[in-house]
Amino acid sequence: MVERVRSLLARYSEDEEAVRELAATDAGFDALCTEYQKVVEMLDGFEAQIKELRQHRAWLEEELLTRIEGHRPQ
Repeated sequence: MVERVRSLLARYSEDEEAVRELAATDAGFDALCTEYQKVVEMLDGFEAQIKELRQHRAWLEEELLTRIEGHRPQ
């Protein structure tokens, strides 16, 4: 249960007791916690991919600029 509610507890730490009790006693709430954790993990993955893509874009821009500045029109 701890893994499923970790990110939820990070967001709603002031309600920790209620979150833990609901996750342990309410199947619907527990299912929502599981779904929430999956979405958080997906977003974390997307954010990591976005960071990599931005770094790659910066590298490409630098390469393109180097070639543009080094080009001498004929």
